[in-house]
Amino acid sequence: MRSIAVLCFALAALPASAAADSLEEIFERANAAYFRGDYEGAAEGYRRLVELGVVDADVAFNLATAEARRGRYGAAAQFYERTLWLRPGDADAHRGLDAARTALGRRLAEASGEGEVDTAPPLSEALLGGVGRTTLAVVTLVTETLLFAVLLGLLFARREAVRLGLGIAAPLLAVVALVAGVGWALRAGVLEDGEPAVVVEPSTPLREGPDAHAEVRHHAREGQRAWVVDRERSWARVRVPDLGEGWVASEHVGLVRP
Repeated sequence: MRSIAVLCFALAALPASAAADSLEEIFERANAAYFRGDYEGAAEGYRRLVELGVVDADVAFNLATAEARRGRYGAAAQFYERTLWLRPGDADAHRGLDAARTALGRRLAEASGEGEVDTAPPLSEALLGGVGRTTLAVVTLVTETLLFAVLLGLLFARREAVRLGLGIAAPLLAVVALVAGVGWALRAGVLEDGEPAVVVEPSTPLREGPDAHAEVRHHAREGQRAWVVDRERSWARVRVPDLGEGWVASEHVGLVRP
């Protein structure tokens, strides 16, 4: 469990009535609730911050940990994954996510004799590890600037040795810029067809349409990864690996990215 001395929240989207001091008070009350064993009260406080528009890796981590203590492992997985999106490579979040998915597998095995859960890390985390969006954006910008300078140099260079060096540097810089650009796109979710999410309720029905009376296609398990591809009223159309698409009540899936 983490305690933050100074809160660095994104406040731009908050209503004027939600001053920084009140956010810190909510955070302190949630921390106090956690440390006295009131995990429900702690989760309520951290979730309140999220609902107010706070985008912060420590708040996401604390909420995930409180939810795990409550046995709500799907919600814990959602916010551990959000922590990793906000702070790639976070070792504590990785351990928490593994523990939550292990607990989900154990619960599933006890209930149905099958303990298979989705333990693979998100694609961007698997490929990029701890490299964040900002680093990738900077690398892309710098290498593209250098590539432009090199190409410009090729137009005016007269010495053969200089032209040879620039000719070698240009494709190398182009490759680095391409890799960094694709990495940034993966981190930002530009290449994904839908919003990454996690199923947060047990045995969530995937229905033919956005209606509680629509036919059920499949049941998604708590903790499964999903992609939200459409919304209608209080329903979300999701794609779940190995199950296909279906409509679920919006509160049954939690978005990874805020």
